[in-house]
This record gives sequence, structure tokens and C-alpha cells, in this order.
Amino acid sequence: MTTPQEELSDGTLIAAVLAGETDQFAQLVERYQGQLFRAARSRMGRPDWAEDVVQETFLCVFKSLHTYNSQYSFRTWLWTILLNHCRRQLKKFSRGLFIGAWSQSTGDDDLRATLAEQLKSDEAPSARMATKERSELLDSLLAKLPEGQADALRLRFFGGLKFQEIAETMECSLSTAKNRVRWGLTKLAEYLGPEDELSIDRSLESRQ
Repeated sequence: MTTPQEELSDGTLIAAVLAGETDQFAQLVERYQGQLFRAARSRMGRPDWAEDVVQETFLCVFKSLHTYNSQYSFRTWLWTILLNHCRRQLKKFSRGLFIGAWSQSTGDDDLRATLAEQLKSDEAPSARMATKERSELLDSLLAKLPEGQADALRLRFFGGLKFQEIAETMECSLSTAKNRVRWGLTKLAEYLGPEDELSIDRSLESRQ
């Protein structure tokens, strides 16, 4: 019996792509793009910037897939690439120096077009988690936190990463990863009143 595409593991899909079935990469994009976009939008502050970063992340993953070490979690590798792109592009955006890789002709036009189309058609998952007002409130509060705490919360609640995966992605100890999440949540609680805190808690819990 054939395994449905949505049930194929990351490792199976990666093996297929590396074996020449490049169309299988779309399954990985579909699986993770909503989470990555939500975290990138929170990190970058603008949907259009987030789209650029997510597209660049997937293009980088596609080009570098042969270097991926299957002994480690694909999710942590993917999220590490996203966070690195966010940091680099924030610096470029803030200086007005960004020239999107998606406007350059490097022979990957088909992949870019596919990713761009899928991102546009997948806006619902990123909006499904909460109302627009609550989402904007959460983003503004995360922006007030130290970068390490905010990113740990994004990985935990937007990406659904376990503490060990957060530690690997952020290249820190397990205890540090747990502390960043705990301290981040404590700070959010200080910023919020009881009603808003409950709304944010429910919004975060829905992403675990």
C-alpha cells in the first residue's frame, strides 16, 4: 500500500529529492512554509520581508540539501537557516541595501515561482492562529524581548520545536534553551494584563 504523500517522513522526501525526484521538494515546502512564514513575519516585522526570507530559506535548503547530515534533525537544520537569513536580511533591509535573490536570474526561476505561489496560497495557516489584532500584539511584544528569548519563543510556539531542538538550532545548552523560553514568557506576562495574557497564552498554546 502506498504511503500518502502527507505521511511521508522528512527523511523519505529528502532521499527522493536527492535521487532526482525534485518535485518532492514541494512536499517539504508545504509542510513547513506556514510555520516559517509566521516566525519570519514576527522576526522581520513585515509580511513582504518575511516572504523574501522564507523563499530564500527554501532556495538555500534546496541547493544545499546534499550537505544535510541525516543523523541530525531536518527541522533544526531548516530553522537554523531561517534564523540566519532573518539576521542577515534585517541588517540589509535596515540599511536599504537589500537586493532580493528572487529578482536575480540564477537558473532557479521555476523553483522561485513555485515557492512564491505556494506562499501566496498559504496565508490561511499563518492567520488561522489568532485574530489580526492579537497577532500584531504578540509580534510587538516579542520585538521588545532580547533576541535570544524572542527567537526561542518563536521556535517553540510557531515552529513547534522541542527544547532540545531549540538548543540545537540556537547552538546553546538545553538548560539555556529552557531558560530563554521561561524568561521570555515571564516577560510577556509582565507586559500584559490578565485578559490579554490569557488571549496570548491561548494563541501560543494553539501552535504547540
